[in-house]
Amino acid sequence: MSFYSMRECEVYMNQFKMYVGQKGDIKAVKNGWCWTGFLFTYAWGAISKLWSLSLFSFMLHFTLLIFMVTAEANLEIVFNFTAGVWLVVKFFFGLKGNELYEKALLESGYELNDTIFCINAENAVYQFQSKQTAA
Repeated sequence: MSFYSMRECEVYMNQFKMYVGQKGDIKAVKNGWCWTGFLFTYAWGAISKLWSLSLFSFMLHFTLLIFMVTAEANLEIVFNFTAGVWLVVKFFFGLKGNELYEKALLESGYELNDTIFCINAENAVYQFQSKQTAA
């Protein structure tokens, strides 16, 4: 596995908040838009242990699909409505996903320890660990 140098990390300038758990595990949370939340919605919610949000979005998606499949008239209107509602949900996950994940981490005992600028979460964790061992 290759890691980027400190200089390469500075070029991309993604900001990550570093959270440390009670057992010493480290989570890096990107500041800003959450692409995985936008693209994978309820699957990302489940992986991030945002159970209620994931279940709500899954049930909403399932309900919208049933509504769309059982519609007999005005199919174009029904399709546009269901697609619009689902797009709003996906936009919410993209916009607020990382904030909700941070809140869940804080509630489960993690503490905000540092902020690091790096290319991705994996390299941010590596850089954070390097900084901790050097100190």
